[in-house]
Amino acid sequence: MKLNYKMQMIISIVIIILANIITEMFDFWIYRSLGFCVCGLLWIIHPVLPNGAEVSKRTLQWVRIAGIILILIGIFTRVHY
Repeated sequence: MKLNYKMQMIISIVIIILANIITEMFDFWIYRSLGFCVCGLLWIIHPVLPNGAEVSKRTLQWVRIAGIILILIGIFTRVHY
């Protein structure tokens, strides 16, 4: 199955929601960080664009940069209660 933009967005949102639920269940922040890192890797490895977007090296590069930002969010943020 080839992922399109809509399906990859849904998968990313589900991963982040599940990571947040697991973090709340076990009260350990690393699961949320891992969720963001997995989503970032997904966008870096398989960059997709919405229908109608111009497909070029530059736009795919920006999608990969967004994946790197997701990974950085996962690495540098923690929530303490």
